[in-house]
Amino acid sequence: IISPQPGYEAAVEAALGESLQYILVDRQQHAAEAIQFLQARQAGRSGFVPLPQTRPLTTDETQQPPAEERLINHVVVQEGYEAVARALLGHVSVAADLDTAIARFNRNGVFQSIVTLKGETVSCQGTIAGGRSGNGAGIMAQKQEIRELEASVARLDDRLKAQHQVQEALQGAVKSLETDLRQNLEEKNGLVEDEIEAQKSAVKAAEDLKAARRHQEIVRLEQERLLGEESDIDSEISRYDEILSEVGAEVAAAQAAVTALGAEIDTIGQQLEACRQGEMDIQVRLTAHQAKLENVAASLRRLNEFQADGQKRFETLIQDIRAKRERRESSQRQIRQNEEQLVGHYEDLQRLSKILEANEAAYQTIDASLSESDAAIAALQSQREKNNEKLRLLEVELSQRQIKRENIVNRLNERYHNGIETFRAEIATQQEEGFNLTPEETEAELARCRKKIANIHDVNMGAIKEYEQLKTRYDFLCAQRDDLTQAIEDLHQVIRRINTVTQERFLTTFEQINAKLAEVFPRLFEGGTAKLVLAEPERPLESGVELMIQPPGKKVTRISLLSGGEKALSAIAFIFAIFLIKPAAFCLLDEIDAPLDDANVQRFNELLKIIGEKSQIIMITHNKRSMEFADTLFGITMEKKGISKIVSVNLERNAA
Repeated sequence: IISPQPGYEAAVEAALGESLQYILVDRQQHAAEAIQFLQARQAGRSGFVPLPQTRPLTTDETQQPPAEERLINHVVVQEGYEAVARALLGHVSVAADLDTAIARFNRNGVFQSIVTLKGETVSCQGTIAGGRSGNGAGIMAQKQEIRELEASVARLDDRLKAQHQVQEALQGAVKSLETDLRQNLEEKNGLVEDEIEAQKSAVKAAEDLKAARRHQEIVRLEQERLLGEESDIDSEISRYDEILSEVGAEVAAAQAAVTALGAEIDTIGQQLEACRQGEMDIQVRLTAHQAKLENVAASLRRLNEFQADGQKRFETLIQDIRAKRERRESSQRQIRQNEEQLVGHYEDLQRLSKILEANEAAYQTIDASLSESDAAIAALQSQREKNNEKLRLLEVELSQRQIKRENIVNRLNERYHNGIETFRAEIATQQEEGFNLTPEETEAELARCRKKIANIHDVNMGAIKEYEQLKTRYDFLCAQRDDLTQAIEDLHQVIRRINTVTQERFLTTFEQINAKLAEVFPRLFEGGTAKLVLAEPERPLESGVELMIQPPGKKVTRISLLSGGEKALSAIAFIFAIFLIKPAAFCLLDEIDAPLDDANVQRFNELLKIIGEKSQIIMITHNKRSMEFADTLFGITMEKKGISKIVSVNLERNAA
């Protein structure tokens, strides 16, 4: 509840002494109960400050120190505790040093205790205490240091947040630069690809020019041949016109038949719709009758249950009536017996009343003697409580004297590192030797000794502990660094092992694909070769892969320089080469034969038959030749708008 101003911590601690750690209570009874608890548990000692009963040493303003010198003016008191603070600190004044405090004490006769900023005290009885404890700063100084550290932590947090913001800004800038770098790299790669495509286009244009010239020669020869066949075609056209007229008549007759069949189908459909509607009406009526039947059955079950329950209740009521009749007859018999006993009890009561009157007189005599005895006991107890109160006061005074003696011994040990018996022996020796100093000489000697003590600098007693803490942290960080180094080395080993295994498996699969490609490609092209080539053989895991194709009668080239059909066949050969290394149970193909001509479709389907020996192939196609090779066909048709229908044909079963 008390917070001293900066620089007054030692003075407040010295003024309060051990009461600095006393506990505030709202009643004296609570303090007494707490002390009894400590005594019963042998849990040590503690002090208590009852708030309502705490009083200052004096209320006379003339006997108190001047207002400008009071220590209480240099502390901040929590609201509601001003009376306690005035009781503990109202008679205490503060001085700059011990000499000023002694001079002030000797100068006036004010009832006051004087403390210095260093924590030295001159009590109102004239005792002087001071020095420095070896266990570090006091409670108030530690609290002030904690507040300063909290403020420092807050400042450091603000700086940390600012640095985080700067870091985030720098990270944003780095990300922006990385984005620009990636865009530049992508633009560069795009330009390189455009250059490669331009080279490919140039090579392709040269090939197209050669093909165009060859095609021009073929067209010229074909034109000459067509001129010779033109006359034959004219005669064929006239014959086809006659056949076309006959077919037109047959088509008209077929359309009329279809129209008639359509009318019949519409009639049958209307009849079928009427039948369906009647069936639905019957089904609705059947459902309603079933619901009524279930309701009747449920009502019948409830009535049966209600009848059975009524029968049980009727039987229970009959049993209750019988039991109540039996209890009524028993009660009447008991009443008659009680009336007979009541007469005897009345006679006994009159006899006991006479005995009670006699005993009442004896009781009055005994009660009078007891009252006299109680008065004597009360007097004895009052005397005993007074004696106990005196004994407690003596014990408290003895404890205070013992505490003061212990404090004096501790201060002597802390300041002079000797016990009180040593000083008593020295004083006795000096008196025997006749060595007596005047008060002035004693003060001069004391000032000289204090000056020598002040010249002795403080020893950092926490250096060893601080060294141990820093060494513990250093060992911890070294262990963490070693763990991280070992973890990095383990990761590098794992990466190297993964790269080795991956490279071995990649090269093995690469060779297997080339072997299968050498088998599949000639089947589709009726000759030629194809193989996969690494762009950077010395770095297989980072290298690109190129598919080098040599169709029959052509030179080796890249797949990008081939025609559309050749590209499709090459891609099919590559995919099936991979598939044949480890065939799956199913193979689903979606219009893979769309870019192929009839000759290529024939070879493609022959290859599918070989693959179909180990895998079940499902292919979506519109090619008639591919359908000829299928074992089963599934078609989707829509006879009515919005209603799809599946049509299947098993060609193997139909063939059998």
